[in-house]
Amino acid sequence: MYNFFKCPDCKKAMTLPLCSCRYEISCDGRVYKLTDDPYIINDGFTDIKYIGFEEIGEYYSNAAFFNKTVIDKKCRNIAKITGTGILLDLACGDGLYTVPLLKRGVNIIAMDISDKMLSLLYKRAESAEADISSLVVCRANALDIPLVDGSVDAVMANSLLHLISKPEKVINEIYRVLKKGGKYITIEDKPDADIFNGQILNEQENIENKKYCEMVGYVQNKYFQILKEEYGISDTKHGWLFNQKKICGEIFKEKDIYMIPMGYKTENIFKDSFLYRMSGKGYSYQSAVPPDIHKNVFERIMIDFTEIYGDNATNTVYTEYESDVEIAVYIK
Repeated sequence: MYNFFKCPDCKKAMTLPLCSCRYEISCDGRVYKLTDDPYIINDGFTDIKYIGFEEIGEYYSNAAFFNKTVIDKKCRNIAKITGTGILLDLACGDGLYTVPLLKRGVNIIAMDISDKMLSLLYKRAESAEADISSLVVCRANALDIPLVDGSVDAVMANSLLHLISKPEKVINEIYRVLKKGGKYITIEDKPDADIFNGQILNEQENIENKKYCEMVGYVQNKYFQILKEEYGISDTKHGWLFNQKKICGEIFKEKDIYMIPMGYKTENIFKDSFLYRMSGKGYSYQSAVPPDIHKNVFERIMIDFTEIYGDNATNTVYTEYESDVEIAVYIK
């Protein structure tokens, strides 16, 4: 077991689960509890607000929870970048990247503030028959990573920074826990790249896509219109406008770019992707909506939705070609 975890009590380096100061870390369901912080803080009077996915759970990855194979090209490159070192998968969620990286032999410390998401990580690993002997899973807060300075060889924090009102604090924490020469791995879609490889959508696919987008817009707009008018609730957004490239460029000394050509076709069924996730409060911008209010509003919307679009509209398919991906690696 690694000896560079930071004791919540004395703040010195420790090996899990027992620190030399005699503080013992609890471990429930193969998850070390390195923080007692709440999974979500949306109070407008607090200095920093953030969103964890405890309530979202399985709705985050929609109905195709175990069918996310399109990230394999990304993981192949991330595994090469990490090499034989230790990767911190910060805000690992349900293991979307953790599990395929484990199967490629990467040594991983997986951290998230949601117990529910961490339990799903183990569920995904079991389904994929992944060897978890090189995995350490912790409940932790990305704003105060429970590792001592210069601990790990690489960090990735996929889909995290927009959930925090001051994401630059997380970037500073990532920099702190990286070894000298350590790598912060970021992933960005490149929608302006040549992604179609000579292929175009046919007429029927264009029609279906237009209908799909219209229905998404209807549900989202109606949902937040009712919430605003009847309950005074708005969508929750924190760090969406954060300029990661600028901040990282100021902190890290070097940057490498890896372009990954994707160029393959994917299909999403409305009821199994957007609607499934929206119905379960699976989007971060729904986090401020109480469950009972969400249930009431969503059911009302779907009655009107069916009257407008018909019973079979939820089978509408959205077709697209996967964007090329840029992996930007910032080096300490």
